[in-house]
Amino acid sequence: MGWFYNSEGGIHSAGGLDRLVKDVLLAPDFQPEDLQGFSAKSELKRMTNHANGSPDFPAEDGWRKASVEIPLPKAKVKHDSEDHAPVFTVENIVYRPLLASIKAAYKDTAAERYHFVPFRLSESRLNQDAPLPAQRLYSEAYNTDALLRLQSTVQEKASHDREPGDSPSMEYVVAPIGVYSDSTHLANFGTASLWPICFWVLSLTKYIRASPTSFSAHHLAYIPSLPNLIRRAYEDIYGTSPTEAVLRFCKKELMQQIWTLLLDDNFVHAYAHGIVVKCGDGITRRLFPRILTYSADYPEKCLIACIKFLGRCPCPACLVDKAKIYLLGTKRDMWSRLNSLRKDTSWLRSTLARVRGWLFERGLAPEGKAVEAVLGPTSTSPNQSAFSRRLAVFGFDIYQALVPDVMHEFELGVWKSIMTHLVRIVTVVGASSVNELNARFAQVPTFGRDAIRRFGDEVSALKKMAAHNYEDLIQCTIPVFEGLLRPAHDRIVRKLLFRLAVFHALAKLRLHTDTTLSVFESAVKTLGEAIRTFTTKVCPEYDTRELDKEVAARQRRKAKKDSKGKAPAHAPKNAKLQDAERPRKEFNPNTYKLHRLGDYPASIRETGTMEDKSTQTGELEHRRPKRHYAHTNKNAGFMMQIAHHERRERFARSAIKHGPQVRPARSKRKTKAGLTNGKPEDLSHLRLDTNDDEPLTPISPLDHFKISQEQRYHEDVYGFVYANEDDPVVENFIPNLHAHVLTRLLFKDSAPPSDYAPSPEDLAALRISNNRLYKHKRMLVNYTSYDMRRKQDSINPTSHPDIMLLAPPGSSHQYLYARVLSIFHVNVSFARLGFEEMFTLHVLFVRWFNLDQSVPWGFDACRLPRLQFAPLDDEPFGFISPGQVLRGVHLIPAFAHGHSNAALPGYSIARPDEDEDKDWNYHYVGIFSDRDLFMRYLGGGVGHQHFTDTSTTAAPSHGDGNDSDAHSDSDMDSDAEHLVASDSANGALFPDEDLPSDDGDETLDPGNDSEHEPVDEELDYGYASSSQDETDSDDNAEAVGEDADVLGMDG
Repeated sequence: MGWFYNSEGGIHSAGGLDRLVKDVLLAPDFQPEDLQGFSAKSELKRMTNHANGSPDFPAEDGWRKASVEIPLPKAKVKHDSEDHAPVFTVENIVYRPLLASIKAAYKDTAAERYHFVPFRLSESRLNQDAPLPAQRLYSEAYNTDALLRLQSTVQEKASHDREPGDSPSMEYVVAPIGVYSDSTHLANFGTASLWPICFWVLSLTKYIRASPTSFSAHHLAYIPSLPNLIRRAYEDIYGTSPTEAVLRFCKKELMQQIWTLLLDDNFVHAYAHGIVVKCGDGITRRLFPRILTYSADYPEKCLIACIKFLGRCPCPACLVDKAKIYLLGTKRDMWSRLNSLRKDTSWLRSTLARVRGWLFERGLAPEGKAVEAVLGPTSTSPNQSAFSRRLAVFGFDIYQALVPDVMHEFELGVWKSIMTHLVRIVTVVGASSVNELNARFAQVPTFGRDAIRRFGDEVSALKKMAAHNYEDLIQCTIPVFEGLLRPAHDRIVRKLLFRLAVFHALAKLRLHTDTTLSVFESAVKTLGEAIRTFTTKVCPEYDTRELDKEVAARQRRKAKKDSKGKAPAHAPKNAKLQDAERPRKEFNPNTYKLHRLGDYPASIRETGTMEDKSTQTGELEHRRPKRHYAHTNKNAGFMMQIAHHERRERFARSAIKHGPQVRPARSKRKTKAGLTNGKPEDLSHLRLDTNDDEPLTPISPLDHFKISQEQRYHEDVYGFVYANEDDPVVENFIPNLHAHVLTRLLFKDSAPPSDYAPSPEDLAALRISNNRLYKHKRMLVNYTSYDMRRKQDSINPTSHPDIMLLAPPGSSHQYLYARVLSIFHVNVSFARLGFEEMFTLHVLFVRWFNLDQSVPWGFDACRLPRLQFAPLDDEPFGFISPGQVLRGVHLIPAFAHGHSNAALPGYSIARPDEDEDKDWNYHYVGIFSDRDLFMRYLGGGVGHQHFTDTSTTAAPSHGDGNDSDAHSDSDMDSDAEHLVASDSANGALFPDEDLPSDDGDETLDPGNDSEHEPVDEELDYGYASSSQDETDSDDNAEAVGEDADVLGMDG
């Protein structure tokens, strides 16, 4: 431990020290004498040399350095041609040949899991024994239209134009790759940065590809930013500093020159004729490399597409005018997207060549009037794309390869700007409203392993928030903002937040169908209408000003601008301005990021789900060079050092992967039944304390649930009832427990007859061993998600107690909801069965919720389902089998409706101690808290097996006096569209709307309240029957997490 605290090594956590001891020092093959004469520097050098000479890492695939030249234009300075213009040389470009990198990726053993032949994926199912029309599924890149077209072209070549020397049996396949690039800071302090370019093989499933630990990302180049030395070089040549327009030209030119270096003659030849590779699965194929997608944030897209940043036509994919972006979702907007696409045509290439000639031969300014007259209407820059020069002849169009990005465009774009403006509005309302907003966010419970994280105490400051923070906000924000604004505005904001959450949930789905894409297309329309309503009816009513964060940012920008050529200046700290001194801030809907949302449904059909091409995967990969930067000497050559570390890490991972797999033995604690160690038992609760230790072995994927069978923490059932005799929780506790246990013993998996009641004789024959309940800390629940993945929830009465169950057939709502108060097991025998064998039964003691039927809910009403605790006269407490639990559910307090003890007067052990003898009057079901919950309410989840016919909307509101706006919802929601799945795969899921005129003033047609939807449920899809309740075997248990969703960013 002294070394841990005194060393300057890279182990900074107790977990890292544990891994060093357990995985290295205690490994069976560890021999201390092997470290005699060890030198880290020598071993790193030897590792590099060995990696570069190994079959898995051929020399042609190694890192190398290069330089590129950028021509320097100057207004009113003429040259004979561009070739005779002065150039600036950018050195230290670290890269790997693109073609060699693709070959290495396909030679890797990971190729055994590649899908070399794209295919159409579809599903069909029965509804009341009648087959429904088959519908197409969109999940991976190899299910998409774009890759199917590319494969068809390659197969056409295989049939009629095979390469000389190829045998008839050699496969011709597409090798699709997705490219990502973006700059990143390497340290919290200083200016060190890196600009990596990476690619992924899209033939590998995204569930593996998106995990950084899978090493699926192939680093292609580390490129420098445009050096500041260019200013000095330009001044030495022309005697004056370059203008901002010239610097923008040079920055774009640097990116294009680097891609020209990567798209070398070898790659172009392979693009046309393919390349023969013996793949990692042992089969030799002719691969035709294709760049299917290019993921980047907006500034990076402008560099790649050679367009102006936030110009008149800001979109890299189409020529929509920026002033018309607010028409998102209208007929005019959709028509404009389809009929004004950017295209890499021969006319454009010849025009750019002519304009570039003007810059150097006639001395025109890069953004002068003559250049703008030609290129200004399309916001094109006078730079020629490397992709256009090298690949346009083969039909490749870089404009269409630049795919939308949900992280930067929605989470850090549209949603961030709306959330910021909502905070401005709440600030105008008053400081008490801001405090209430912060208090509500702080009380939102967490959910899942990391689906919803704990919010800070001052969310309104919006400080140090990453994309996942904004994702959590959109999933939980509807109950938080309820009631903070005046009623008319509150309803508009509620509808806006609901539409945003629906759009976000659809954008984040990892599996789409024809039905959900139809829903998505309609969601674009309704979101556009909601944003226009918010902009015109809410925003003008508030005098919104800059937030403190925005004031500080503006002052920093001003200080930076004023300090040019001087000593660094700093913005004044804690600068407090009066409202009158703060500039007014208005909400601007005419942004590129809002416009791009309309392209999402078509992009999913064309190149795969949004999660598949999100820059989130690339941002996660930035962690690797940041970690390697700490191992460099941080001098000017750190990029090559990072490249060497990347190579060594990949080689070490390959060696471990192919070496002997040794796992440390898992220690198991054996305890005697009834052993009571640890802290004294508290006879007033059935919950274990968070500090109580109860190991739980991993759950088998074949089991629906797992609860420990340890018997260290027990409770005498009669002592528990006696200690809490005044608490309604224990009313009829023992008779109800006996009846529940007896019913499960007699009927096992079958439901008892509706008129069944245990007889006194049967109850008298039931014995609970020692009258003891053995308490447990948590329960693991397996379920199949909408995208046919194994998922797992952890149910804990202390931290994550809320569950959902399937409602009985014929119920008005498809689910039941409960809060788990205790998890325990009993050892029971039943003499009337003829033998005294002991059975172990796990039981959940729950408090029931009722669905509030007094207000509408659902996608048409733009409301979340609202629950309230069952009153004392409605059997609020009960026992259920763990096998009945479908999964966990996220319940968010309805903050606007306050607390009371109406459902449970006085102190009760059913509440946590911090709740002060009161419950929230209502809770909202967080249907947006993760993708699977969303699909259970939307319907159509492929992995949800059971199919029922029920409405997702409660009866029309008749008002109960508790809902502040229940009386006026009929007026507000009469124009709400249904977001409900239809029986037809291609059916209209929203009613048609009268779309707006050009001024954007539009209204929507009333929805049809008579429509119903088929809703998917799940009946333990793929798991064993609930008879597993009685014996939880640890034999052959394996961790679900090993094959579960590797994306890790649940939502």
